[in-house]
Amino acid sequence: MSNTFHHIFNSIVGILILVEGGLFIFTNNKDGDLHLRSIIMTGLLLLAWGMSYYKQVKGDRKTEWLIFTIITMIPMILPFLFFI
Repeated sequence: MSNTFHHIFNSIVGILILVEGGLFIFTNNKDGDLHLRSIIMTGLLLLAWGMSYYKQVKGDRKTEWLIFTIITMIPMILPFLFFI
């Protein structure tokens, strides 16, 4: 796959992680306290995404890290499935 696809796909994933993380952090706050589990999960997802994106840009095995990014998106997608 081309580098352009990797950059566009990873940019979209990064934006989605930030939007969803912000959504869960600020909608799950109770009495002004931020939801600690949402903050930790957002941080872990951003860390995994950042590592994967770096490996896609600098590494030799770009396709394997792209698959890792897609697997990383599963915890991001699952909460929305319960609201449908």
